[in-house]
This record gives sequence, C-alpha cells and structure tokens, in this order.
Amino acid sequence: MRFQDKNVLVTGAGRGIGREIAVSFAREGASVAINAAHLSSAEEGAQAAREFGGRVIAIEADVSDEAQVNAMVDRVVAELGGIDVLINNAGVSQAPVMPTIEQDTADFERIMNTNYRSAYLCSKAVGRHMVSKKSGKIVNLTSIVALTGIPMRTSYAPSKAALLNLTKVLAVEWAPHGINVNSVSPGFVLTDFVQALIDQGKFNKDSILKRTPTGRMSAPADIAEAVLFLASDAAKNIAGVDISVDGGWMANGMYM
Repeated sequence: MRFQDKNVLVTGAGRGIGREIAVSFAREGASVAINAAHLSSAEEGAQAAREFGGRVIAIEADVSDEAQVNAMVDRVVAELGGIDVLINNAGVSQAPVMPTIEQDTADFERIMNTNYRSAYLCSKAVGRHMVSKKSGKIVNLTSIVALTGIPMRTSYAPSKAALLNLTKVLAVEWAPHGINVNSVSPGFVLTDFVQALIDQGKFNKDSILKRTPTGRMSAPADIAEAVLFLASDAAKNIAGVDISVDGGWMANGMYM
C-alpha cells in the first residue's frame, strides 16, 4: 500500500489511461479525487476506484478554466484534507488530422488549452498548497510526439512539448520546496478507444508493432505503473525527468 494516507487528484480520469491511474492509486490505499469534464464520466471513474474501499470523490470541472480549477482544488483540499499528489492527465487528441495549412486555428487553441493550459493552471493551484507544506508530487502525462516530428500534429505535438518543458521548469523551481515534478510520455497505448479504431480499420496496429522492439503496444496499466513510481517515495530524488513508456519505439533507429 504505497499511498496509504495520501490524497491524490487525477485530472481527465473518467476513462482510459486517466481512469487506470486513478484506480491504481486507490488500489494502493490512496484517497482519490477524480476529475472529468462531465460529472457522469467522473462518477464512472469514481465507481471503479471505490471498489477498493477508500475515499473517492468525483468532480466535474473544465481544467482549462482558472476559476473552475481553483474551485476544484479548494474542494479537494476541504474534503480530503489536502493534496499530496497531482496527476495532470487531462488531454485531447488532434482530430481530424490534416495538413497544417488546412487546420482550424480554433481547434489549435482548444488543444493547447486542454493539454497545456490545464496542467499549468492545476499545477499553479495545487502548488500553492504543496509549497506551503514543503512536500508533494506532480506527474504530467506528455507523449512521445513531444519528442519527435510527426507530420500534421502541429496542435497536439507542441502542446505536449510545452507540457514537457513545464515539467522541467517547475521541477527546478519547486524542488527546493520538497516537490518532485516529473512526466511520463506514453507511446501507442491499447485503450478501448484505440481498440475500436483497430476494429474499424482506422488504426494500423501492425505498422506500430513492426517498429516496437518489445513487440506489443502498452496497456493503460503500463502507464499507470510508471506514474505511480514517480509519485512514490522510491522517486524522491528524481526531478525534471520524463519516462517514455513506448516499448522501445523511440529508441529504435531502424525504421521498418
């Protein structure tokens, strides 16, 4: 029970990787606040986490809106007694993917707000509490696209690259206050959503596996384990580090 008596806030945790992370913290004894853009989604994630018997609250909030973020953080602090761990997981993908000169600027702004601005606002709001008590862990969910030049991702990839740099900036700024800030960059993850795309013939799993040395896509649980490690006492002297969980996809210099 690595997180007994710890309070954890996970954004974007109604489904997918975020839900797996929240449930994993609950399994390890934490009290968990589960955020999603819609209360029904947050409640679904909370229901899965409650199976382990700990305190779980569901919170609807648009984490790109500062007033809603501040209200969410105040509620978590009031109901759980504080926030020991913040997981900035909320994010959206770039869809449809298209040439940059054809992309809608409004879509660019939506993605940047959800993927980067939200993490900035949540870190700022939670950081006030962590700095005051001289302890805390923040883990940001970035992506391997932040480290590569994948075409037609001029909204999504830069938003994740900005988040990767925010991780390093806050790690250096807040380490003297006892706060560890790190990130996890998932590669291609076999979520229910991705599996549906594979079944519909819209996602070529075979092409991904050909470049992946381990021979398999990550499961949401693989991402959750990396997040829990960085949020645990085992990582107390790790700051400003990004862990790519991609089966070696990034390391493979032999494109096939």
